[in-house]
Formats: sequence, C-alpha cells, structure tokens
Amino acid sequence: MAIVAALNNCFHAPMVVASPEDDDIVRRMNQLLSKSNILQERLIQDNLQRHNVWQFINIDNLFELFPVLSLDDIRSITLGVYQLKRARIYAEEHSDCTELTDPDVDFPIEACTEYGAEDIIRLRFRSTHKSCTYLTYIRFDSTQVITWYCTYIPGPRTVRCCSHIAVAMWFLCYELYQRLQTDNHHQLIPQTSSIQTIFQI
Repeated sequence: MAIVAALNNCFHAPMVVASPEDDDIVRRMNQLLSKSNILQERLIQDNLQRHNVWQFINIDNLFELFPVLSLDDIRSITLGVYQLKRARIYAEEHSDCTELTDPDVDFPIEACTEYGAEDIIRLRFRSTHKSCTYLTYIRFDSTQVITWYCTYIPGPRTVRCCSHIAVAMWFLCYELYQRLQTDNHHQLIPQTSSIQTIFQI
C-alpha cells in the first residue's frame, strides 16, 4: 500500500490543490477559535429559548429582510463544502418537498416575538439518526447573517457551522431567491418591509 501511495504521489496530479484563499481561511478560523457563541449566550441570558416567545411566520415576509448571499459567501461561513452538499437533502426533508422553488413550498420558520429580538429566527430540524428535533437559531440583518446557534452537539461552535445552520442559510439566503429570478415574485413584495412586519401572516 505504501508503494502504491508513493507512486500515486509521484506521477498523479494532487487531489487537493491549494487556493489563494487558504491563508485567509486559516486566519479567520484562528480568530474565531477563541470566541464564544454570542447568540447562544444571548438566548440563555434573555431566556429566549422558551417556546412562548416564538411564532410561526409566512416565509414571504423574509424576502425583504433576509440577506441574499452567494454560494461563496455561504462557504466562507461553513469553511467547507460538506454541509452545502447536504443542504438540498436537508431542505427537502424540512419542507417535505423536492421542488424548493415552488411558491407554495412550506419551509417552517419561527420568529422571536420578544421586543428587541425580532431579528432572530428559529427552525426545527428532525434528526436523521434518532427521534429528536434540533433547534437552529439565526440572527440577521438585510446584508448579512450575524450569528448562529444550534442545539445539535456541535451547534455552538463558532468555527464553521453544523449542517442544520448551513441548510437554513443556503435555503433562505440563496435558494429562496432563485424563485425570484423565475417568477418575478419580488414585484409582489412591498418595498417598505421592516423587522416589525415579520409577524404579518
């Protein structure tokens, strides 16, 4: 086996090629490594994990509020491609639908009703391995995803993110807007949308 590996290394092109962004990624990971999850701390401090401060919302109300990100933007958060490769599968399971750009797709989302926390949403993801549900929280503004937290075991980490957070960002920041390019749905959305209108169902 060692001989085969040596021959492969000698005569074949490398399977992984370094990119100019690698150094930036390493620097970013080192910066985040020592930081705590500020959204997790806020949820605990302000007692925002109780269920009576969350309300299901119409996903259309997020169009003008949630940021639009490219796949590269999302990869800069996931710091890898594994989570994005599974994003569509998780999204289809969450919505019980394979046509994710369908205007009638049901992608359950909850928004926080507590004053001062209207910029936080919550999603519930069923575990693919056992009978439990993980709660995924995202704080955002119209230009960026600010912080995230998930009750899945690796969910509190600040370097990279778990698959549940990745699928939420992929669907809400990227896939959802593919619908806009096909049906001009954005023309139906008031330009005066604000965080305060998020609970209009």
